[in-house]
Amino acid sequence: MSPLNLYADEAQYWRWAQELAWGYYSKPPMIAWVIHGATAIFGDSEAAVRIAAPFLHTAAAGFLFLAGRAMFSAKTGAYAALLYALMPAVTLSSSVLSTDGVLMPFWCAALWLAWRLRGGAGLVTAAGLGIVMGLGILSKYAMLYFLIGLVLTAVLDAPMRRALLSKGGALALAVTALIIAPHFAWNAANEFQTVGHTVDNANLGGELFNPENAGTFFVDQLGVFGPLSFLALLAGFAGWRETPEGEGGAVRWLLCFVLPVLIFILGQAVLSRAHANWAATAYPGASLLVAAWFAGRKGVLWSSLGVNALIAAIFLTVPALPASVTHDIGIDNALKRTRGWDASAAQLFAEAERLGATAVLVDEREAWHGLDYYGQDRTVPLISWRRYAGPKSFAERAVLENGKDDRVLVASIHPRLRPMLRDDFVTFEPAGQIRIDLGRRSNGCPITRVFQLYVATGFAPPKRTANRASVYEGREEFPEPPCPAKD
Repeated sequence: MSPLNLYADEAQYWRWAQELAWGYYSKPPMIAWVIHGATAIFGDSEAAVRIAAPFLHTAAAGFLFLAGRAMFSAKTGAYAALLYALMPAVTLSSSVLSTDGVLMPFWCAALWLAWRLRGGAGLVTAAGLGIVMGLGILSKYAMLYFLIGLVLTAVLDAPMRRALLSKGGALALAVTALIIAPHFAWNAANEFQTVGHTVDNANLGGELFNPENAGTFFVDQLGVFGPLSFLALLAGFAGWRETPEGEGGAVRWLLCFVLPVLIFILGQAVLSRAHANWAATAYPGASLLVAAWFAGRKGVLWSSLGVNALIAAIFLTVPALPASVTHDIGIDNALKRTRGWDASAAQLFAEAERLGATAVLVDEREAWHGLDYYGQDRTVPLISWRRYAGPKSFAERAVLENGKDDRVLVASIHPRLRPMLRDDFVTFEPAGQIRIDLGRRSNGCPITRVFQLYVATGFAPPKRTANRASVYEGREEFPEPPCPAKD
């Protein structure tokens, strides 16, 4: 029912899914495989790209129930599954397809199977644990936190140590290694693209101490796990909880899969930056902990669930609202990245056909992905301009060559990049604008996606040097005039 377009990452994953591989530019392959399977059955619509998401999270909640039942009780498992399913991050992630959504069922299954292995389960359970750990790593490298958790449990928990040092533990690790080996072989054959992008994402090249980010991290986690759920988790860490007698071992075991993730991402935030969802893998275990700690305080659990259910209702309602309503409540700015790509593609490729363009060149990664998905029927190549010497994203793989630069329609979003773009061509003539209405800001100013058009010929870019960008500082072409905000 959602009128929202695919956001850039979803469109990127859809493009990957057109060609199955053991790895892709910035992520392991599982999300592309999932989309490939869904679109093979349901077609290439937005709903088909996203359709797996709610089922994946439902499976994750189901495995979490099994884990909670095995560790504590069926009631605790049920509360944990509900805490997980109603997390704001999960509600949001159930309406789009993200790597977190693909990872979570494997993480939750691994929690359950690892606990069973600790309790003496046999080789079938061990093989199952290896399978889900391997598939989890193929979903997102954050699954490696689970291996850290296993190491900590082996150090701190004697039953787990015996299990991991047994034939079952060896089998689990061997199966994991076997499943992920083709992916890392693909990386080795492709200049370690996925691994390198993951390292770059840490962004550790700047000032490495930003204590103010710690506060932002904690506020973000209120939105990820839920306000009351996260406060209950912190209260549990501080000792304000109830742990049923004889279940302390399960609590200590779960902490090995929760605290390292939170501590590591908090450290990453202080050193550089951390997106809110980077700590998501802490929250399946956290759901189990909160459910166990507050099983005797139903008010805490039901209040947490109630608040999260209200947030879920908002998240489910807002995407279906007509534009006239989102204007009135001032949320157009939050939705702008998922609006207008269909109209953008239709107008831009129609203009390319009218002008006889041999290629369309854009100067933004997100624009390339949106235009790529919604311009599937285009008859001209779509190229993402390389600002630097080599490609910095999947979108920048293709270059202008083999006659594609005979008559290029340049569609620029960034005024400050246009002088640099101009110098990459022999001729570079303005050819009008395309303006896409995306709504209004809360102050009344319009939100507009503006493509400044040029017809360019003779692609002859100067050498990309380290100080090239400084030559263009302070220069821009056709900037949008400031909006006189309403009082």
